[in-house]
Amino acid sequence: MASDFGGRAYPEARAVAGHLIALVADRDYAALSAELSPLVQSPGSSLSRPALYGDVLTWIVTALADVVVARLGAAADGESFVLEVRTTAGRTVGAGDLPPGQGRVGRSVLALLADDRAAARAQLAAAERESDPALRATTLVEALVWLNAMLDAETSTFPDLPPR
Repeated sequence: MASDFGGRAYPEARAVAGHLIALVADRDYAALSAELSPLVQSPGSSLSRPALYGDVLTWIVTALADVVVARLGAAADGESFVLEVRTTAGRTVGAGDLPPGQGRVGRSVLALLADDRAAARAQLAAAERESDPALRATTLVEALVWLNAMLDAETSTFPDLPPR
């Protein structure tokens, strides 16, 4: 996995992403909301910063994939990572089974872990083109919360560590 996938090196995106993850870690949701508002406006809106939205989301998704590999190791030949989400009804759903507007973060991370940059780019581009600001915000917050949780998690809390 390339550590500079899709523009992750852009300094402004790194700075904004770092600031947003700090707000999540500090549980400063009022400030997070104020920072997200201009980022998640529909492309073409006068308040919109859509290119920055895509760069920030790409940085966070790539960081998530990097943290997964750092915590669990790379998948061995013939193996792959699986992401399952538990719904509010208690059902377990695979990332690929979620509706197109949902699960983009999970599908992007899984694509990066499988070294499928084209699939990751497609998911991230779809998120960037999304016209609904609420869905754009939900996607970005999902990525932020997941990254924060991964950074705070003890490796030993994962149920199935891959063989070494």
